[in-house]
Amino acid sequence: MAKIHQGIEGGFSGKVGPVIGYQWRGRWCMRARPRRVHNPQTEAQQAHRMVFRDMVRLAGRMRRALLVGLREESHAEGMTECNLFVKMNKERFGGGTVDYGHLELSRGPVAPIALTETVVDADNVLHVRFEGNPLHQRAEAYDRVYVYLYCPALQEGLLPAHVFRRTKKLDVALPDEWVGEQWYLYAIVLDAKGRASNTCYPAGAPAEQVGAPDNAGDSAERNMCYPNPEGESITAQTDTPTNHYCCCPNPKGTEHRWNKNWGR
Repeated sequence: MAKIHQGIEGGFSGKVGPVIGYQWRGRWCMRARPRRVHNPQTEAQQAHRMVFRDMVRLAGRMRRALLVGLREESHAEGMTECNLFVKMNKERFGGGTVDYGHLELSRGPVAPIALTETVVDADNVLHVRFEGNPLHQRAEAYDRVYVYLYCPALQEGLLPAHVFRRTKKLDVALPDEWVGEQWYLYAIVLDAKGRASNTCYPAGAPAEQVGAPDNAGDSAERNMCYPNPEGESITAQTDTPTNHYCCCPNPKGTEHRWNKNWGR
């Protein structure tokens, strides 16, 4: 049975014949009632459902970051932040793995930042340094910069309080249980109107791969990551970085500071 709200011209909620009425973000909507369909449950179908399940679960765990980075874009697309995250990142799931280093947590026209340095000190405090406007686009000093950290092994995320673009630095105390774990860092910039930038991120590195490179054949060097001001991740294994800073965090707590000239 359906209930009519605000008189005959208002919306309704519930079932009426073949349709269902409901309210979504202040708007009254209708959708068709689901019909019974043939469901053979083939292996390919089950595999696709498992991938979709993993995407939805990850979106739920990252919801706080998605509410920051995808709020405006999701309203424009007419869907929730979590659904937009799934739509944007479906190519990064598959084969039982997730490409965490390239997940998009935000999208928009705001000028991005460039992560120039991330250092974890002996007290397990992450020090992030960034260039405020590397692409020399129109930007405001008081744009808000958010840094989001996610640890897949623990299925936990951190979203510290924002800093302003002009600050160019942020310090985050990491949980003790994160020591030795692999985690990933994403940065999002919001302007005064709530519009976001594209995701800015250095890709995370497994704990056993983090360390200062000693020679060209070292495995840590081959997996070292570089931030890209345009929001793309570059690895020495497939690309030739120039004029970029190495930014791999060191989860074991030993302080490393990287030379911006290394890798030219």
